[in-house]
Amino acid sequence: MNTYNLHCDCNKVALTLSGEPKVKAYCHCIDCRELLNSPFAPVTAWTEENAAITAGEEHVSIYQHPSLRMKKYFCSHCGEVLFNTNCVDWRVVPQLLIAKNHDHQLPEELTATAHIFYEQRVVDISDDLPKHLRGFSSPLFAG
Repeated sequence: MNTYNLHCDCNKVALTLSGEPKVKAYCHCIDCRELLNSPFAPVTAWTEENAAITAGEEHVSIYQHPSLRMKKYFCSHCGEVLFNTNCVDWRVVPQLLIAKNHDHQLPEELTATAHIFYEQRVVDISDDLPKHLRGFSSPLFAG
């Protein structure tokens, strides 16, 4: 089983990812864009059991979005986003955080395999990954 040990910029909070993520993708959904203030989010999504805060829980602050069923968990000292939750309570970990904790290189097995919610995109992406209009079981973008 793969294990990834992460920490925030100031090292006050540690997070351990284990096993396989539910999702490895670039998310273009409106909700992620609004919560993360980004045109898309390169993420891995994990169950709560597979993404555990292992140190410094007292330094974790939680922002509950006022209208979405999403929360952002971040270090109260350095502000680093550890993960956010989505509408099914998966812990959505930024690929940037994982890469920063692995010599600025995302482990190959965690590389995004697709774009999701591409119909909601605000920027076109030119790569060879499949671009699903909604989730993974939705039709592909035919542009």
